[in-house]
Amino acid sequence: MQQIYGLIVAAGSGSRFGGQTPKQYQQVLGKSILAHSVARLNTPDVLDLTLVLAADDDFIDKTPLEFWSSIHRTTGGRERWQSVWAGVRAIRARGAKDDDWVLIHDAARPCLPMQDLQNILHYTGDAQGVILASPVVDTLKFAQDNHIVRTIDREHLWQALTPQMFRLKVLEQVLDFVQQHNLSITDEASALEQMGKPVAIIQGSKMNMKLTYADDLVLIEAILARYFLDV
Repeated sequence: MQQIYGLIVAAGSGSRFGGQTPKQYQQVLGKSILAHSVARLNTPDVLDLTLVLAADDDFIDKTPLEFWSSIHRTTGGRERWQSVWAGVRAIRARGAKDDDWVLIHDAARPCLPMQDLQNILHYTGDAQGVILASPVVDTLKFAQDNHIVRTIDREHLWQALTPQMFRLKVLEQVLDFVQQHNLSITDEASALEQMGKPVAIIQGSKMNMKLTYADDLVLIEAILARYFLDV
C-alpha cells in the first residue's frame, strides 16, 4: 500500500512581505501562519510531516504545531528546489518507497480547504504528479516598463496552488534534472513539464491563497475566521 508523506517548505525569507519576522511566523488569530498551514494537513491520510527550515530559523522552537503524527525537521537551501531536495532526502531516509507519494505544501498557504486536500489525496489517475489549481478569471496584461504590451488570452490558463503531489522516485528524478540543467523553477510541476511528464490538475478553491504581501493578512484572517472555526 502506497503511503503519502507530507512536506512543507518553510525555509524562505519572504522578501516581498518585508519586516523582521518571516511571513510564515506572522500571527493570525493567535497562531502563526505556519501553524495554520500544518493544521490544514492534519489528517491520518498523511503518514507524517517533514518541515524544511532555514539554517538560521530562530522561530520554530517557539511555534506550537498540531499534527496527528510525527513532525520531522531538516534544513533547506538557498533555492526552493534545494529545500524540496532536502525534504525528499529526509523522507527517503525514513524508508519511503519509489511509488509512495510526497505531498508538498507551502508554509504560507494557511487556508487550504479540507475537501481540496481530500480531492488530491485520493487522486486515482495515471499521472505521476498532480496539483491543485484555480482557473484564471481576471484579464491578464503583459507589460514592459509599466506599459501594456498586449492582453493575454486567459482561456486554458490556471493558477497553480499547493499542495502538489508526486511519486517519490519521479520527484527525485525531477529535482536531479533541475540541478543538472541549472533550472529556475517556482514549483515542481514546472520541472515535470520540462521533462515531458504529464501533470494532472484538480480544481481548487480560491480561498487557498498564499501570503505574499502584508495586506494579504487581512484577507487570510477573514477566511480563517469564517471557514476554519477550529483555529
